[in-house]
Amino acid sequence: MRQPTHHPQRAAHDEAEIEPQFDSSFFVAFRLTHEALKGALREASELNITQYRILVKLSGAGEHGLGQGKLGEALRLKPNVVTQSLGVLDAFGFVSRAEGEHDRRSKTVRATEAGVHHIEYVNTHIVELLYSLFPTDNASWRAILEASVAAGATIDPPLSRQTAERYPASRTLVSLELVRLEIERELKHSCGVPLSEALIMMRLSEVDDPQRIVDLAEALDTSTANVTRTVDRLARHGWVGRMTGPRDKKAVYVVPTPEGAFQAAVIAETTNRIATDLLWSRLSGADRAAIEQVSTVVIDGLRERRRAQHRVGYEDLRPMKKASGFEAGGWRGSCEPWR
Repeated sequence: MRQPTHHPQRAAHDEAEIEPQFDSSFFVAFRLTHEALKGALREASELNITQYRILVKLSGAGEHGLGQGKLGEALRLKPNVVTQSLGVLDAFGFVSRAEGEHDRRSKTVRATEAGVHHIEYVNTHIVELLYSLFPTDNASWRAILEASVAAGATIDPPLSRQTAERYPASRTLVSLELVRLEIERELKHSCGVPLSEALIMMRLSEVDDPQRIVDLAEALDTSTANVTRTVDRLARHGWVGRMTGPRDKKAVYVVPTPEGAFQAAVIAETTNRIATDLLWSRLSGADRAAIEQVSTVVIDGLRERRRAQHRVGYEDLRPMKKASGFEAGGWRGSCEPWR
């Protein structure tokens, strides 16, 4: 995360005067955390993220429930998506629907006891997976992760304080999904690209030098194949160009075009605005500090642990044996051992 921007025209002691600049490393941390949470949901439940978001929101409404229309507004979902998702939740016995008191056409929806128990089960699984994936063997990293989850649970205003306190990991998943969807919507509206393409442009704008595919993949914590496909799409937009040099003709460097540089500025403005409005402005000072550290300390630790896992067993490597070829097929050859 970049250093905050100061606006002298605002009150000197006003917290709103300090606006953070969210860079690519922040959104990499955001993506990794979001993917980990969604992975835990897939392992623990047959519900998809939209259905689970609805169930968590309804659990916060308690016995009074929510009108189907208000439920869609609260989660920024289209009516047909809400209807389809409620049908699935109803089939599992996780929700109940009743006619409205004043309008029989409206439906009031409530989470059932089975639905609440399902949230409890999924939430426990999410917490366990987070502890297994992130470098929580370090006490300070563990504290940062726990503080970040607690902070994430407050991003989407809870209908019930008790629910937010009981299911912080689930509410963090719901909140991050809300932020992701809004960012994707705004990026599509402002420049017509998804977050995956926006991250490439953000990274290119943050460095002064041309970037190799492998450099971009490492910085964004993704595969070179993903970066290659994304760069292909950006090249078709006319936002990036490819370059090569005489020293290593196999290496491909990516550089932004003038149009790409302009779009990168639009992307930076869009992502900063959404992240500030939906995330940063809703956190306390302590929560902000925890979120900042996730994109540095914890993510760096996670990457180092991955590298260490790749190195395991290196000391057991041995030269490959010579291949003798096919005995009956007529082909003969040999392969020298690796040196």
